Amino acid sequence: MRNQRAALWFFTLILSAPGFTAYADTVSCKQGTVFVDDSRADVLMKCGEPEGKESHQEEISVQLDSSTKQKQFVTVEEWSYNFGPSQFMRIVTLRNGKVADIRTGDYGHSISEKPKPPAFSDRIVSIGESTSEVAAKWGEPTWKNTRQEELKEKLSDGKVRTISITIDEWTYNLGPDRFMRILEFRNGKLTDIRTGSYGR
Repeated sequence: MRNQRAALWFFTLILSAPGFTAYADTVSCKQGTVFVDDSRADVLMKCGEPEGKESHQEEISVQLDSSTKQKQFVTVEEWSYNFGPSQFMRIVTLRNGKVADIRTGDYGHSISEKPKPPAFSDRIVSIGESTSEVAAKWGEPTWKNTRQEELKEKLSDGKVRTISITIDEWTYNLGPDRFMRILEFRNGKLTDIRTGSYGR
């Protein structure tokens, strides 16, 4: 019993040690495992086409001298992989075609299963989820609206980053006895959930 406790304590200590990663930044697929820094081609060969794709552009401006300015353009893509209702979804972020981040989403859904409408859904949507995750839970919205914004951000090293933001507004009409739900996404991520007037 003492040996088991010692082993458990040691294992917990290793897991909490700085630098230890329990493969949170990987995706295991039928054809192999995807890691950070893998190329877009690697991801497609190992995991195939994702269920959902979102993309936006970032522009980084660097003042090289008083008369020279350099601009770099970064394409940021977010790919969502659905592995079914017994596994968590995996969201892969690519920057200019290379994997920059991998995160875990909510449980997936059966490919043949149609998500219930929110009026009857017991699945909660949360800030930070992608459009693919929300659509998997609530289905397609009744109405969609899209607009563009530009955000300039000064970085600590003096560079200026210009981010092109796509704002999607999804409205779910839940019928005349319920308030409509309006979801706002910024570059494919849910940032706001609000209540509208009664539906129709």
